[in-house]
Amino acid sequence: MIICEIGLNHMGDEKYAREYVKKIIDAKANGILFHIREKSFYKKYPKLELSENFYLSISKLLKKKKIKFGITLADPEKIGLCRKINVDFYKIFSRDILDTQIIEIIKSTKKSTFVSTGISDLREITKFMKIINNDKKRFTLIHTQLDNNIEKVNLRALPLLKEKYKIKVGYGNHAKNILTIYLSLAFEPSDLIFYVKGNKFKKHIDEIHAVKLEELKNIIKNINELSKGLGKKEKIKMKSKIK
Repeated sequence: MIICEIGLNHMGDEKYAREYVKKIIDAKANGILFHIREKSFYKKYPKLELSENFYLSISKLLKKKKIKFGITLADPEKIGLCRKINVDFYKIFSRDILDTQIIEIIKSTKKSTFVSTGISDLREITKFMKIINNDKKRFTLIHTQLDNNIEKVNLRALPLLKEKYKIKVGYGNHAKNILTIYLSLAFEPSDLIFYVKGNKFKKHIDEIHAVKLEELKNIIKNINELSKGLGKKEKIKMKSKIK
């Protein structure tokens, strides 16, 4: 899937959040991802919390448009809300990769779940695999590095994680250079997740590594086109079609 992560880039403005959703639908992404943070976060930043009615209306719209609706869940007490709004998939923050409470409660939903490995090494990922008891069908590791420097992206970790854990591995972009999303295709990620941003605010929660909404349609078109160039692991004789 190509998943556009709004996260908190709606800045608590529901009208602005609807603009994101409309443009992501128009760009033909496969999924949209919002964040629901923990209580302490919203106590500090109350204006960033979206209403239940907003999520319900967006869920209905996305179901109608056949686009998957995802939530990155940080508060296990909000699982009831997620069930009510009929979430299609979940994401677990990299900081929560060993949080058994969040993992188990999301696991109980039997929904597809992406797990960020942004601050994890192999030791921690191995511990996570033990927590899920090798229930690999519904889980996908997301290789990402919480660093905007392209030199830290380390895309060769994608095949490493696939081979070591025999699990689906996607790519989540945090690099400032958005072209890294295209580069990741060479390593055949199962899914692509990247942040998006509008232009209502000069600075968003996730600003530096986010794709501009006005460029989104072209980027998704390029992803789909470039994916065709991967081909198969073979080399066959063919006649030249170059004139």
